[in-house]
Amino acid sequence: MLAGTEPFATWYYLFAWYPTLLMLDAAVALRGGRFFFLDRPAFLLSLMAWSVPFWLLFELFNFRLANWYYVFVPDGRAARWAGVTLSFATVLPAIFGAERLLDVCGVGGRGAGALGRPSRTPIVRLTSARLTGIQAAGLAMLLLPLLWPRTFFPLVWGGVTLLADPWVYRRDPGRSLLGDLERGEPGRPLRLLLGGMAIGLLWELFNAGARGKWIYTVPGLEDLKLFEMPLLGFFGFPVFALEAFSLYQALVVSLTGARLPVRLAVAALAAVFTTLVLLGMERATFSSTTPRLADLPGVPAAPLARAGYDVFALAEAAPARVAAATGADLRHAGSWVETARLAALRGIGDRNTARLHAIGIRTLDDLAASDPSRLARRLGSAGGTGHPQREREWVRAARDAARDAADY
Repeated sequence: MLAGTEPFATWYYLFAWYPTLLMLDAAVALRGGRFFFLDRPAFLLSLMAWSVPFWLLFELFNFRLANWYYVFVPDGRAARWAGVTLSFATVLPAIFGAERLLDVCGVGGRGAGALGRPSRTPIVRLTSARLTGIQAAGLAMLLLPLLWPRTFFPLVWGGVTLLADPWVYRRDPGRSLLGDLERGEPGRPLRLLLGGMAIGLLWELFNAGARGKWIYTVPGLEDLKLFEMPLLGFFGFPVFALEAFSLYQALVVSLTGARLPVRLAVAALAAVFTTLVLLGMERATFSSTTPRLADLPGVPAAPLARAGYDVFALAEAAPARVAAATGADLRHAGSWVETARLAALRGIGDRNTARLHAIGIRTLDDLAASDPSRLARRLGSAGGTGHPQREREWVRAARDAARDAADY
């Protein structure tokens, strides 16, 4: 990935996560005596399969929230869908594996409070009215972000738990996080919270250096980040782990004892849901594909390819060297490098570069001098769709690049 070698540069997140899951399972086996996943392949396959529609539920919310988008995904739809599906399939295994490792390490042991003290006192007392109130709060937390996304977008992370877990509690309290708290056993919720934070750090670490990646555009939180994630956003990962656990348990409870036709119908619905959300991501969330020299405006692909350049190598090249390698004059070589730098910046890509060229923005300096809101309007009026959050990210990156060049 660091060398820019494909497919590792684009799919680093995918290549990093599967060995991480194997190491996580090995750590569980070394500590607890048996593998959590490899000794139960059916369980692992179930987690992987349901992980995809589970995560796509939040992608569906993101159509309204517009809090993140994906860049430099493969140009071919089959490869793109296969890659993102395999990537999303790691979500539930990562969360469940982290909780299991903390469990075998004795964190939050049975009957232990948050500070490790024995506790069998109910932390919550549940009644039918309280369960209904919790679910009503969960429903409100999911509806408010859809109505006023810029204000209430954080509430998405938590609403699913409050809806699903009371439903699980009413049918099988042993699988419920609320049931754990009612029994005075907060260990499992604590492990999910701690594991969720740890897994969130890995998610962002594996994403940060990859070429194909997601970029956040969270209102008001874009200036202070660790990797790609705004710092405050890391507090969402522990809550997200609770959601993953609760929704999977709801699925298990609902399908336990179900006949084969019912199971097949549920699987078919999940497949249809997955397909529809992926189609929606094509329009709303996939911002750019892997850029190609042939699609860069005003750039001669053939001589550059013969000289060993792709878009990313061209973006980092000295114009004089490009001119020498291709026999072009220095002025033309400089314009090709500028175009490639524009395409390589923050996932802008070749198609968005062509759109920028069409409105007169041909260099990073042009982009840095732009007003993001006006830029979005101009791109929209030029026949495309303006995305103010993305254009704001582009302009910020161009200004950062200009400052770095000046410092250098």
